[in-house]
Amino acid sequence: MWVRIQHRQTGQTVLFINHHGPLPLNSGGRCGGEATAFNLFRLMGTHAQEGDVVVLVGDFNAGPGSETVRELRGRLQATFTGNAFGGVDHILSSCPAVAGTRNLGSGGSDHDALEAVLQL
Repeated sequence: MWVRIQHRQTGQTVLFINHHGPLPLNSGGRCGGEATAFNLFRLMGTHAQEGDVVVLVGDFNAGPGSETVRELRGRLQATFTGNAFGGVDHILSSCPAVAGTRNLGSGGSDHDALEAVLQL
């Protein structure tokens, strides 16, 4: 799921993408982690416009050392990673200015809610 939104004060446009990765954990699914990352990059390339900040979030079902996340971190900043299931929840972005991050806890979910404040 994705949406392009524009910050009212700065005019900066953000392509915000929510991703729920394939199982089993760290596998990248049937086609592997490299293909999963490629498909996400293709989505970004299709929907982002020049100058957009890209924010990619979600339960990737892939930890920090997985092929999927390693590929994504080759082009996006690793903004924040949660602790649940060995760190399968991530916030990645093309925005280098991060004002802060927080783990907000589970709130009844089996995953933690993550927060990142980006300076646009």
